[in-house]
Amino acid sequence: MGKVLIFVAVLVVATAAGRLERSPFGSRIRRDASMRCCNDGFDQSEIHAKFAEVRTGCIQELGLGDVPHEEMIKNRENLNCVTECIARKEGIADETGALVHEDLSKVVLEHMSTIEWKVPLAEGFVKQCFDEVDAAHSDFAPTDEAKCNPEGFEFVFCLWRHFTLSCPEEFRDDSEHCVELRNKLANKEDVSELHDGIGAAE
Repeated sequence: MGKVLIFVAVLVVATAAGRLERSPFGSRIRRDASMRCCNDGFDQSEIHAKFAEVRTGCIQELGLGDVPHEEMIKNRENLNCVTECIARKEGIADETGALVHEDLSKVVLEHMSTIEWKVPLAEGFVKQCFDEVDAAHSDFAPTDEAKCNPEGFEFVFCLWRHFTLSCPEEFRDDSEHCVELRNKLANKEDVSELHDGIGAAE
């Protein structure tokens, strides 16, 4: 349960970036399920309900508890650090914050197995996202400006993007915001300006 839980925590952290839509930090913003762009019930699992404790612990541990919401989501380093903290605590990243591929793959595939349409897609998406992350960040070394490894955040953003774009028609929200989101994701454009209009599409 722990590692599946941690994948969910990381996934929701990823949906908060300066290039994503909503903040996962605490209860400062309550996401309305009706505003999700893929309403397949994925967010209603028991695991989703439990991830807040791990996430909140990392935020406090990193000294980010009092950081205003807007500042939090605009600072990519904060998001990288929270994601790395969560992944390291659950043993799906090593001491440098690099992802442990085999363990994380098992977590993702186990969690995605709860939603039927995601099952045949998950393995291929996981491989694509590991390839993307490895190509971009395999030589990561911490600096004063970038102390935390971006691998975890980038991996989960990649998965989120793939599943958002693959959402079956019967679950897809075709509101103006969600159509715009999918168009931007398909073109690999920045979606940060959609932050206040749409909810996460895990």
